[in-house]
Amino acid sequence: MNKGAPGKLISILIVFIFLFYTAPLFSATQSTAKGNIIGFLYAQDGTTPLEGGVVKFKNLTTGIVLESSKSNSNGIFKVEGIESGIYTYGIVTAEGDFNADNLVGIRIQENETAKMSIALKPFSKEEAAAVAEILKDQEISGETLVGTVANFDPNTRIAQIQVFKGMIKHKDKIHAKGKSTDFYQEVSVLLAGNSTVRQVLAGQIASVKMDKKTSQGDLVYVVRKKSLFPLFLAPLGAATILAASTGINYGIVKINDERIPVSPHR
Repeated sequence: MNKGAPGKLISILIVFIFLFYTAPLFSATQSTAKGNIIGFLYAQDGTTPLEGGVVKFKNLTTGIVLESSKSNSNGIFKVEGIESGIYTYGIVTAEGDFNADNLVGIRIQENETAKMSIALKPFSKEEAAAVAEILKDQEISGETLVGTVANFDPNTRIAQIQVFKGMIKHKDKIHAKGKSTDFYQEVSVLLAGNSTVRQVLAGQIASVKMDKKTSQGDLVYVVRKKSLFPLFLAPLGAATILAASTGINYGIVKINDERIPVSPHR
């Protein structure tokens, strides 16, 4: 009698059970559900339809880019065959390109159709030039030098930063670098004079509340979060989702990025 037979039988049963329960998982990974998006493009007022725009969605996991049909006279566009995931998006128009001001999360079932409405906000000439300047540097080194610390108040931890290139925006990730300074933080408080602002352009003084001590002459960089790099390097303006169906999450503001770019002056 073969004494090893029971052991072999048990092994075969274990393999069979494993395959029985895991086969659906393998088949699920091979066939990802795809659905559609019906959307509406509007001008800055959020009510005037924008004709002839093409919306591009880039999946941050796969890198796949999908393009919509051109929006019609009612501003309606359609994207087919989109999968669930986190996307950055942008809009191509006859006047120029618009980057998303945020990420969009899409969860969609097979053949489901989700809806979304997008409004376009053109930049001023100064804003467009500043954005293009920053993105060009960030594409190469991951961050761009935008200013220097002119003064730091240790009591309020407010640093006055002379912005000489691009801009500093609220919620930007910045890198302060000097002889005894080297840290990263998000811009949570941004002032111009005594007023809270969303951005400060080159040629102006930005007052930023710092997480740590800085010194006069410290360099200030705006850092690109790897996952959030936009579609277009010279955008005409920003695109904002006004409303969406339950298949789309549009409140995503940031993705943690542990790989912090290294300053070329480090």
